[in-house]
Amino acid sequence: MNAKNIKAIIFDMDGTLLDSLSVWADSDREFLNGLGLEYDHACSLAMKKMHFDSACEYLVREYSLPFSAEETGKRILAIVEEHYINGVPLKCGAKEFLAVAHSAGIKMCVATSNKKSLAEAALEAKGIMKYFEFLVTSDEVGCGKENPEIFLKAAERLGAVPSETVVFEDSIHAVISAKEAGFTVVGLYEKLCEGEFEEIKKFADITAMSFAKILKEYAE
Repeated sequence: MNAKNIKAIIFDMDGTLLDSLSVWADSDREFLNGLGLEYDHACSLAMKKMHFDSACEYLVREYSLPFSAEETGKRILAIVEEHYINGVPLKCGAKEFLAVAHSAGIKMCVATSNKKSLAEAALEAKGIMKYFEFLVTSDEVGCGKENPEIFLKAAERLGAVPSETVVFEDSIHAVISAKEAGFTVVGLYEKLCEGEFEEIKKFADITAMSFAKILKEYAE
């Protein structure tokens, strides 16, 4: 990855910028346990590919919940928000990388499957929202990241085309989607998705265990 050829960067949030994937699993567990139901980690893996509303519909179906998907979402978000604001750390080296890219004049944004209000609150709490031009969600685009539309719209808003835009992701379905749409893709390691990392290596242009390696690329 040659920094001189990069005009824009699109970041995933959960598992990429924030060490937050366990928050969703923990919050789902807390929500279900509160109803006397046993949490199944396989559900968390399935929901990782979905945007939030679809994930809530999935939970209602899988557990025959006595709530609507909307009510389920409200209850889970109340649990999640507390964790995001008070307990979720940045990924190692993320803030330093953002500062370097910002100093280089590279335009950046966040593309997430998370809820916009929650994502904005989390990024503000960690002091990094200032680095981004905007934040776009799967809900706004109308599809999940298995479809490249969210990346294409984000690049367009940043004033760049895919060939001059880098996408940072930790999920295999998003990595494949962005790569097939013509973006340069950086696949970052995420412990909770460890089983996907070998597959990510087959599709991403660069893979790294953390932002440290990427920072080194900028320094060279």
